[in-house]
Order: sequence, then C-alpha cells, then structure tokens
Amino acid sequence: MADGEIVAAEIFHPDAFPFSTDNPSGVPGATKVEPNVIAAIVGHVVGNVSGVDRLGNTGGILRAVADTVRSSAAARATGVGVEAGQREAIIDLDVVMIYGHRIPSVVQEVREVVAQELFDQIGLVAKEINVGVVGIEFPSGTPSRGVV
Repeated sequence: MADGEIVAAEIFHPDAFPFSTDNPSGVPGATKVEPNVIAAIVGHVVGNVSGVDRLGNTGGILRAVADTVRSSAAARATGVGVEAGQREAIIDLDVVMIYGHRIPSVVQEVREVVAQELFDQIGLVAKEINVGVVGIEFPSGTPSRGVV
C-alpha cells in the first residue's frame, strides 16, 4: 500500500447486524411474560433452597383447602408478589423457614437464586427482592416453645 492510498474497509456496525440479544430470530414481535408465570418460576426455585420450608402464610385450614384447589404452578406462586417491566422486576416473597437454619444466610441464598433464575429463564434483572419471613417450621422431634 502506497502513501496516501485509500483502502476500503468493512466496519462492523451493530445496527447493520440483523440479530440482537432481545430478538435473536430477527422476526419482529413483542413478548410479554405474565406476572403469574414469573411468580411460578420464582416459587419453584425458592422451594429448592435449603432452609425454606414453603412460600406463603404459616398454614392452617385455609391453606390446606387452597392447595387442593390450585394447580401446582399456582401453589408454588403463593407468597410471591411480582412487579415486572420489560427488563426489570421487583419480587416480594413471604417464606416459612425451617428451624435451625441461619435466616440471613438463607435469605441471601434466596435472593441470589431468584435473581439468577429470573435472568436465565426470562432475561429480567432483579431490581429488588424483598423477603418477609412469616413463619418458622420446627422439624418433627424438635421441641418448640409455645408463645403466648
């Protein structure tokens, strides 16, 4: 190449590429994931965290009746509140813990697995994950203290 000679070069420009991470197929359209679907996914993953007994209220006859009527996805979503936009979500959880597990550690693990699952499954970033510990379950054989 001589001095002053102009050489044509291809320059990659992101707008020229037909695919994006939001729509890898290049086919136009919108995707909306309903809050109840997000809640079911969150409920499923939280149920696998060691130290969490279940989501939702502390139990009783109403819970037993509701669990027999609801689908398994709806049952997993009990105790989960969702506010979701196109890219971010705020999750509110009510959990019943298992006695003997360190609550701050379990809550931190819940936040981590929920955030990762939301990103992996739906592409949402967890803006907030609020966890309310609404009860404690004592394993059978563990003496519990009655609170009056």
